[in-house]
Amino acid sequence: MRRRELLLGLLGVAFLGRALAAPRALRVGVEACPYCFMTVLDARHAAQAVNPQGRAFFYDDPACLLDQLNGWGGPSLSAREVYLADFGGSTRTAPRWVAAERALLYHHPRIRTPMGSGLLVFADRQALAEHLRARPERAGGRVLTWVEALKEGEGRTWVPADFLPPPPKVP
Repeated sequence: MRRRELLLGLLGVAFLGRALAAPRALRVGVEACPYCFMTVLDARHAAQAVNPQGRAFFYDDPACLLDQLNGWGGPSLSAREVYLADFGGSTRTAPRWVAAERALLYHHPRIRTPMGSGLLVFADRQALAEHLRARPERAGGRVLTWVEALKEGEGRTWVPADFLPPPPKVP
């Protein structure tokens, strides 16, 4: 009996470990960004961070997550996993998640995003090239990796200050 319990326990731990290393489901129109307090209304711009305890936090713009990780506001966040919605592969209601370290961020100040950051995320260079072929007016921007965007965010916020609402009043 002890052997069976041990094997079942080990299988459970192995399964749990795999289950935690995956993006969580986003509820569009329900989840609120912990940085800017806005509801996530367009899954194409969404981002998510999973803390060491396995709790997922959803963002309406990858810039909010970048700023929070760099300590520009919101509660302190330690992220074990970070996922970004692939703009080209997502719809307004369903994100196609890509691990942040594999994603390409495209920055162009004329691109309208929920928080005015001008950041779009793509799964690869081919998806970005297809997007720019379809939207040539967006050409001329910068391509960044997640690490480069984080590093740049140490010196300045990605979200323009005039886009941030005041924090909610605590009674």
